[in-house]
Amino acid sequence: MILTISQTPFMFTAFLWFPYRSLYILELGATTELLGILLMLETVVQVFFQLIGGILADKFGRRRVIVFSSIFRVFSPIIYIFSTHWTHIAPGMILSSVTMLGIPATNAMIAESLPKKTRGAGYATYRMVTWMPMILTSMLGGIIMDYYGIIQGMQFCLLASVIVSIISTFLRWKYITETLERTVIKAENIRTEKVSLKDRIFQELDTIPKNVWILIVVTALSGFAMKMVFSYMVVYSVDVVGLTNTEWGVIGTGVSLISTILTLPAGILTDRIGRKPCIIISRILSPISTLGFTFATNFWQMYLVRAIGGVAQGFGGLVMGLMGGPAWQALVADVTPSKRRGKMMGMMGTIAGIVSTPASWVGGYMYDNISPNLPFQTSFILNLVGTIIFIAFIKESKKSE
Repeated sequence: MILTISQTPFMFTAFLWFPYRSLYILELGATTELLGILLMLETVVQVFFQLIGGILADKFGRRRVIVFSSIFRVFSPIIYIFSTHWTHIAPGMILSSVTMLGIPATNAMIAESLPKKTRGAGYATYRMVTWMPMILTSMLGGIIMDYYGIIQGMQFCLLASVIVSIISTFLRWKYITETLERTVIKAENIRTEKVSLKDRIFQELDTIPKNVWILIVVTALSGFAMKMVFSYMVVYSVDVVGLTNTEWGVIGTGVSLISTILTLPAGILTDRIGRKPCIIISRILSPISTLGFTFATNFWQMYLVRAIGGVAQGFGGLVMGLMGGPAWQALVADVTPSKRRGKMMGMMGTIAGIVSTPASWVGGYMYDNISPNLPFQTSFILNLVGTIIFIAFIKESKKSE
């Protein structure tokens, strides 16, 4: 409940500006390829902190790591506000990446707060409520960017994000309670207090189950595919298709509405019929949406393309960067033991993140030097390969505990 209450207002302000971050960086003098290099730096730092976050979550508990990581959400937008050149954005991205410390802890805390038989619906409820503001923010952000211009509009939204982040951090510090048993924390500390970080990482690699390795491979392919195109979607829509910021925002609102409406029913469905069918639906529709960018030539065609992606997102089986949808997160939680859940979730995100590190630069290079269509076409192929691997090799138990 506290995670939901503290995250929802943050999502409202964050997604006023985040969909237009790429345009902001380009306005500050970067080329599309330089934007890709900057985003690659961000991925490197995110990978490091997600790994450390998983280890710390199991060593010190979920609450401490979540609160600590939330503090950095306050300072990152401040750097963005005062940036006057694209190179100034880098420190803000690094501070923002520190918040990745809290991702494994948050996912583990949600899993530990829910019984397995309703875990899919629980993740879906959290995702539905926290992402509900995006129904308004995509369109509202586009209107703000068109009215004030990218630079001033971004600064206005970033200031609101700073204020809300302070409130969110206070709520988490004051009201979140620990979900990891203290006896588990103490036992893990005693067992590992003389073991180096390097040795502990190799120990964790040795104990990762086969199903988790398969999920890591699929996550890595999906993460690479997503990072190749995600930050260039708005750039492509504005520069190639010719949409305004407001039109892009209206499309984003429609996509958010579709995914929000589908999220909870899909979460309940994944508890009843299993995680795998819902994930497969997501993973089939998502590449179609990505490839559809290369065929869209106007507002309504782009709306249809993005709507297909909204359905894919609503079924909860996508991997978005270092995180996944409700069905995906529920499957990950199902196959990871509680006492090592934080480390394994962090390890999954880290390995997948390392593989996908150059994706933003590769996408930017393709966009600038070969063709704006090529990143989307390559992303389609990589996602398709990941889907085939998932269907062929993931075995899900027929009945939940």
